[in-house]
Amino acid sequence: MKKFIYLFITLVTFSFASTYAQNAKGGADIKGPGTLNIGLTSSFSNNTLGLMADYEIAQLGRDFTVGAFVDYQSWSGNGSTFGAGARFRWYADRVLNIQNPKWDVYAVGDVGFDFGHMNQLHWGIGVGAKFHITDNFGIQGNIGSGAQIGICVGL
Repeated sequence: MKKFIYLFITLVTFSFASTYAQNAKGGADIKGPGTLNIGLTSSFSNNTLGLMADYEIAQLGRDFTVGAFVDYQSWSGNGSTFGAGARFRWYADRVLNIQNPKWDVYAVGDVGFDFGHMNQLHWGIGVGAKFHITDNFGIQGNIGSGAQIGICVGL
């Protein structure tokens, strides 16, 4: 029930924010599509550590991207899993009026499957930011149902 409440609040927040975003003016120099994001991950629900990579394939609408992800998670004594699925990002730069092209701020959501020890649905939600050191390289981090810190590379 707790996860359902978090999901409901997140969906309501996205609905209000995307309505506002249609009328907002400001930044939005996002470097989404064509970006490979790689990072170390941890999950708060089952105490795992792992690696995750996603590639932002396409832009959906003005501020949204979709990409494919793969991940590997492991925990001592209980095995490991591989995951694959889709990762969605809503870049909030324009809504928050972030005009510095070195920063991207976003909400992120994953949906997919885990294969291995658990064989279950993979999902996650959170918020994150990217800092672009150059046009093709930067650092990124997410926090939410888990945490990720890593790099982003424009291809």
